[in-house]
Amino acid sequence: MEAIDIFKAKYLVLLLKVSGELHEKYPDKSDRISYFVDILEDQLNNLSKHTLIDYLHSPRLAIKEFREFEKLIPSQIELLMLMS
Repeated sequence: MEAIDIFKAKYLVLLLKVSGELHEKYPDKSDRISYFVDILEDQLNNLSKHTLIDYLHSPRLAIKEFREFEKLIPSQIELLMLMS
């Protein structure tokens, strides 16, 4: 399994977890949460080294509304391993 596939799997699982937490915490903002989750899920499913920058931008936008999306930003070590 390639590093990009491991990264995708890890962050899709994290996204599912964060999504559940957010829906539970903010049931009145379900549409907005789903909007961000759909974007991030699509980007993760289609992730490659060339689209990594696009993916990194999306959680940063989502964090402006929901701090919990911080969990979806990879560490510098993960990024370096992914790009090597």
